[in-house]
Amino acid sequence: MIGKGANEIRPAMLAEVEKILEKRQGTAGEFGFEQQTSLEYAKRFSHLKYNDAKEMLDELEKLEVKLETAVKIVDILPKNKSQLMLILVKDKIELPEKKMEKVEALIAEYSKKARKFEPKVEALPDAPAAAPSEGKPADAPDGGAKEKKASG
Repeated sequence: MIGKGANEIRPAMLAEVEKILEKRQGTAGEFGFEQQTSLEYAKRFSHLKYNDAKEMLDELEKLEVKLETAVKIVDILPKNKSQLMLILVKDKIELPEKKMEKVEALIAEYSKKARKFEPKVEALPDAPAAAPSEGKPADAPDGGAKEKKASG
């Protein structure tokens, strides 16, 4: 059961999830599918190391940004004001212009510390080429319906 025996329920940053799962991986042995997938996701998409993410979260909370929204900002690390506004609008949060500037400056500061994100590109399997039927050109306007005349 998810959350069984949880002491506290709160949003967790991806960097925190990565740290917790790596710690548990060393002691718990083999992970199940869900845990392994969660660890891979956290490693792939967390932009900041745990200490940097925690510092940024603390600073966002000092600016009176709700915890849930602060975690989203740390995890997403918006690249511009419009991306930040999308996060704030979704959570129905309006920040005064001065606080907005401070949040933007904070994001810019921590973006310099961010890991470089390289999207994982999986090679697509080669599709078998559609071989034209014998003696019928595939690009013929009638779809290759003309047959070769048998010589006789």
